[in-house]
Amino acid sequence: MKNKDINNIFERPSMILFTLIIEYFLCVLIVFTLLKVVNVKNCFGLVQTISFSLPIFLNYFVYKKNEKKNKFLTTIIIFAIYTIIILLFPFIFGKTYDLTIDGNSYHKTAVAFLKNGWNPLYESSEKFQEKNNDIVKFDLSTKINLWINHYPKASWIIAANYYAFTNNIESGKCLSLTLMICVSILAFNLFSIFVKKKWAFILAILLALNPISVCQIFMYYVDGIMGSCFIIELLLLFMINPEEKTNPTIVILLTGICSIFINLKFTGLVYSGLIGAIFYFYWLFKYRKEKKYAEIVKRATRNFVIIFATSIFIVGSTSYVTNIINKGNPLYPLIGPDKVDIITKMQPKSFGETNNFVKFFWSLFSKTENVTYYSGQDPELKLPFTISRAEIESLQLPDTRIGGFGPLYALSFCFSIVMLIIGGIRLYKNEKNNLKYIIITLLSIIISMILVGESWWARYIPQLYILNIGSLLLYLYTFKYNKFKKVFVTFFAVTLLINVMNLGLFGLQEINYIKDFKTISSDIYDLVSKEKVKLVTTTPDLYGYYYNLKDYGVNYEVIEDIENVDSNKIKYVYCWRLEVINDEEVH
Repeated sequence: MKNKDINNIFERPSMILFTLIIEYFLCVLIVFTLLKVVNVKNCFGLVQTISFSLPIFLNYFVYKKNEKKNKFLTTIIIFAIYTIIILLFPFIFGKTYDLTIDGNSYHKTAVAFLKNGWNPLYESSEKFQEKNNDIVKFDLSTKINLWINHYPKASWIIAANYYAFTNNIESGKCLSLTLMICVSILAFNLFSIFVKKKWAFILAILLALNPISVCQIFMYYVDGIMGSCFIIELLLLFMINPEEKTNPTIVILLTGICSIFINLKFTGLVYSGLIGAIFYFYWLFKYRKEKKYAEIVKRATRNFVIIFATSIFIVGSTSYVTNIINKGNPLYPLIGPDKVDIITKMQPKSFGETNNFVKFFWSLFSKTENVTYYSGQDPELKLPFTISRAEIESLQLPDTRIGGFGPLYALSFCFSIVMLIIGGIRLYKNEKNNLKYIIITLLSIIISMILVGESWWARYIPQLYILNIGSLLLYLYTFKYNKFKKVFVTFFAVTLLINVMNLGLFGLQEINYIKDFKTISSDIYDLVSKEKVKLVTTTPDLYGYYYNLKDYGVNYEVIEDIENVDSNKIKYVYCWRLEVINDEEVH
């Protein structure tokens, strides 16, 4: 792609919308961090005002400079859609409920602490809760503070900003859908350079609908968001031509997406840095004989320094920098002499005795199910084209251990490998110059899977799904070099259908979730009218549930002595971990 093509892409209305959204998130993260440096406590009103307005201001004048006749209405429509996504999505997601353990233990707790004024630059979460009565205080024995204090916080900061805006802790989950929209916009605009727009649109939507993103869309898990960031960073870097002056908009967008990516979880630092390194060293090698080599190296180095310095040392100051200062280790507590093992008890017992490649193979070609160390079971191999009811039910979980990409993914994967080989051979014979798109993408996927180690767990490698959609794109693009048209069309159609069917199984589970959300909302509104409700829970450390009740103004009391509770007075309200005593005397 030439710079002329890139500039034309950025003039498209959808790409202006993409730019607005990514710049909004970048502003939220940077403005929040800067205000916390000067120790501003209740800062989110200012964060939201600046972050929402500044991208509009900047893009209006950039767009106006290139404006042609009759473009004013288009500009208004773009800004209106941007407003809906940023200001309306949080209220929509406020009607959904994260019912997961991780979501209701440390994720929601961290979001609530930040929303209520916690400054992670200068104080620990345990010290903050000692002097603040607006939050639900956690028990130190749960060690929730270990994750809240030291984990990267980008998703929590963005969610806390939404929480402050809506006063509903569930609002922050809309980051996932928003980035899925961004993936589809960027992919469509780039794919349409290579294939017809209708196919570019279909493949862009499928790329955004990563199975991990879909199954986590209503939850505070960040693995699906990681997958979206992986795609966006990869595609944005493909848009750079090192021989020419870099479009500053691309640098800003890369800074925005990498600031999110690197600060979602520690794996994000590895993935984002790896993608950047692959492009950087590819450029150094490819242009080593060019006269402008020194200028190319200088330009590329400067851009990456800006992007990663901002992402790690400014936005990441609340985790990477404070971890170095307090623990001497930027990746504490997952790396170092006192690291915490979070994998061994999560995997099947048999996986502890084998290598990562074998683990990946067994997980990919086994039944979709949540086999763990404690279950005492082993993964069960199956024919790739078969589906069982138990597999479909397992898709309700956000972190299914085995076959986590779905019951039909292994079949889709096999077809994709064949398409990738056929398309790669055609491209090699006819357009060797474009092989870089395949090689760099494959290197990014494969090396990242090797580095993460636990590639058997689908939620740790959402980037693998790129291979499925990328092979469809490649196969479609090389159609012009194919001599067997009917065979091509059949193979393409079958592979596309398998991907759609696999995603459809995830979609069915999300529909079931939506039905549950309606029941939960109805029950919570019913509890608002009561003087006090008595909660019975077997897992009292899931503090996120209490914030849901607090946000609606429910006056509650947690019952400590659950053994003497009359089971006949229990009314299911929130989920299997939380019950409410239906005691008419306290109504």
